[in-house]
Amino acid sequence: MQLAKRGAEADIYIVEWGGRKAVSKVRSPKPYRHEALDATIRKHRTIHEASFMSAAKSAGVMSPFVHFVDPARAEIIMEFVEGQNVRDAITPDLCYEMGRYAAMLHTSNIIHGDLTTSNFIAGKKLVLLDFGLSYYSERMEDMATDIRLIKEVFTSAHIATKKAFPRFIEGYANVSGEKKAGKILENVKEIEQRGRYARIT
Repeated sequence: MQLAKRGAEADIYIVEWGGRKAVSKVRSPKPYRHEALDATIRKHRTIHEASFMSAAKSAGVMSPFVHFVDPARAEIIMEFVEGQNVRDAITPDLCYEMGRYAAMLHTSNIIHGDLTTSNFIAGKKLVLLDFGLSYYSERMEDMATDIRLIKEVFTSAHIATKKAFPRFIEGYANVSGEKKAGKILENVKEIEQRGRYARIT
């Protein structure tokens, strides 16, 4: 197993599965938690993430194919997605596709929870990764929170690509409709205003 990334919650390894390159995501034990509680939490989060990867596919969003889930080890073995991280290959067209993906999830009441350019891989098709923070919600504000996060990423990391967020919203509206997209943007502005007010006070 080759360690590819060490994260706060899980470690990512490059492995082989059925003779092909694959990815193993393992939620490591946390020594600061009670052992039995820790095992339960890691098991639950592993099953939770795998189920949302499947739900995303049902919503029309490409996510890695899951080869194997081991709840006891808190491990998911999934396909290795060939391509470039969108963070390093941002284009207006990719922003449009990301917007479509976000709307597909929201239409199925799925909130991704970590909608950033780092979690998209651009290859033969656009693939969305990391559903560890995903949850179901019908609340417009929760959907707006997803959108606000990627808007912040666009404005902070992709200043040169000024069309990024407008193209994202175009893609979102293409799936959700102009009316819902407009309401989402209103909620995004409200969240931003609350944030500014909190910083001032």
